[in-house]
Amino acid sequence: MTSLVFDAAADGLHVCLAMVAVAGIFLGVIAIGEVVRAANHRRHARRPRSY
Repeated sequence: MTSLVFDAAADGLHVCLAMVAVAGIFLGVIAIGEVVRAANHRRHARRPRSY
């Protein structure tokens, strides 16, 4: 039977990896939002204006 008890170093490593993963997801969401915003800006700039 495998033990699920980790020593302090392994537990710290898991915490650090979890924080890096959350930061990656956070930055990914920001990047997707910025790309969508830039594409929307370009799309509106191409549309003919109705005066």
